[in-house]
Amino acid sequence: MNPTMQRRAFLAVGAISIPSIALARGGQAAINMNQGMEFHELMEQAGKHLKSMRGYMQDLDGTGSRDEAAFLANQVTILLAQCVMVADQAPIPVRSEAKYGGDKERFDKDLRIKLTSAVSAANAMGRALLMGNDEEAVSLYGSLRKERKEGHDEFINDE
Repeated sequence: MNPTMQRRAFLAVGAISIPSIALARGGQAAINMNQGMEFHELMEQAGKHLKSMRGYMQDLDGTGSRDEAAFLANQVTILLAQCVMVADQAPIPVRSEAKYGGDKERFDKDLRIKLTSAVSAANAMGRALLMGNDEEAVSLYGSLRKERKEGHDEFINDE
């Protein structure tokens, strides 16, 4: 295995374990760990990585495409897991005010549920890419983009 593949494999293993570790944290340790993490910045970075994957996903047989797409999928996984931890920073969008009636706790829970689903999809996509399972990876990429759109339709602040 060449050094690039070793690095990517290491990152993939980390991406698989980091979300579980991040989601399992609780109490004061989680509060301290969240300092400096801004929900919207993390989401913006995840969106940029997802967008960057488009070309690689269209040509998985291209030189380095699969490896680059897997690397980006792992980055998306990590960023989304961090978003789960700081989801309480997101305000209730104007378009969702009637649905939540000011119930910020319920909004945060629904947002975390949606984000956790996206974490799972991104993680599975990275794994499928590394395993060379192109059909599954392309399907997961499509579902992740769909989840992103649905999430933005409900949860993004429209101010």
